[in-house]
Amino acid sequence: MSDKLPFKRALAAIGGSAGLALTSLVMALCLIQKGSVEEYGLFAFLLVTQALANGISNAILGSPSLIALSENTPQAAQKVRSFMLVNLFLSCIFAALQAAIVLSFVDSIGIALVYAASAFITTLRWFGRAYCNNSHQHSKVVKSDALYSLVSLTAAVTIFFAGNVSLFSFGLVTAAAAVLALPALGFDYLKLQFVSAFNAGLYGFVQGFQQQGKHALLGVLTTEGTLNSHSYLVTLLLGPAAFAPIAAAALLFRPVIVVLNSLTQIERPRLRSMLAVHRFEDAKKSLSRFRLINIAFWLLNCIVALVVLLFFINIYWKDALSQPALIWAAIFISLIRLSRSVSSPFNVFLQAADKFKDLSLVSVKSSLLAVPLVYVSLLVFTPSFSLLGILLGELFALCLLLRLYRRVKL
Repeated sequence: MSDKLPFKRALAAIGGSAGLALTSLVMALCLIQKGSVEEYGLFAFLLVTQALANGISNAILGSPSLIALSENTPQAAQKVRSFMLVNLFLSCIFAALQAAIVLSFVDSIGIALVYAASAFITTLRWFGRAYCNNSHQHSKVVKSDALYSLVSLTAAVTIFFAGNVSLFSFGLVTAAAAVLALPALGFDYLKLQFVSAFNAGLYGFVQGFQQQGKHALLGVLTTEGTLNSHSYLVTLLLGPAAFAPIAAAALLFRPVIVVLNSLTQIERPRLRSMLAVHRFEDAKKSLSRFRLINIAFWLLNCIVALVVLLFFINIYWKDALSQPALIWAAIFISLIRLSRSVSSPFNVFLQAADKFKDLSLVSVKSSLLAVPLVYVSLLVFTPSFSLLGILLGELFALCLLLRLYRRVKL
């Protein structure tokens, strides 16, 4: 195994996941052009909550399964089957949550049902992706993501030109695409998820949760507070229309987040394998290339966003009254993404080193700073300036991560 992150593998993973970002972008643009500001705001908020579901799945299933798969024992295999069982429960929970969110803003059982179905399959598939990545089956993840993107993009474009753009139609598209993409993760995964899982019990999951999952979950929830507290506060206090320009700005920087998530999922198991055989210096050297790729994509993303805002803002965002809010949000989000691009390698290294408890404390401290700042900013300034609290929380977390990385003893 090379001590560096291979560009070929990195680009393959990014290319597979980039389609997911492109899908979100196309659907959002369709809603921006054909729908109302409120519809787009709600759609964007549903994407935020689905991202939270994915993060929780990573925490209580993906992270412990990474450790279990590296052990290569019969007990570890039992743990993995247990994680598959819990994945079914978790998918049901988030399906119900998405339906409840839709019904809070839209009086439509049909829309609620399609987003519930989409959340169930998407959450289910997300751990399937993590399982394949953790067991070094990266090509299956790329194929699944590519199939999801192909189906959803084709359907979205067809719906756009047919004039049937709506929350309902796009919910139906995401659900259907996730169903069709699931088999691409392979027969081994499908057998584990839909056959072996029911013979597993919960003991393996509970053990993994106690050892890694609870710390990772605390980290995800407090990181969500640091990164996305503005999404929840703005939407719940002021409504989807107030959140819409902030979401549109975040959409411009979605590609760099896709890169971060993709590289994290392929780099974390590699680092875990290096650390397991005491190749500590090699693992640390690998992070420098990881960081370089992150920053390079951030710069590229900023150039694209700048071109859109300078020359095509009236096409991208037609509501002239909220264009200043969009621009200010884009400025803040670009800086937030830069901070995350720098801090992500430290976070991934510490996860691979099984330092989940220490990482959870970092995210707790940063969220204790960010969430109050976001709330106060909303009381004093316009919604876009709530992102200032997020930026300060991110910078504080970066400082804490750097200090922890320097002090860690392997």
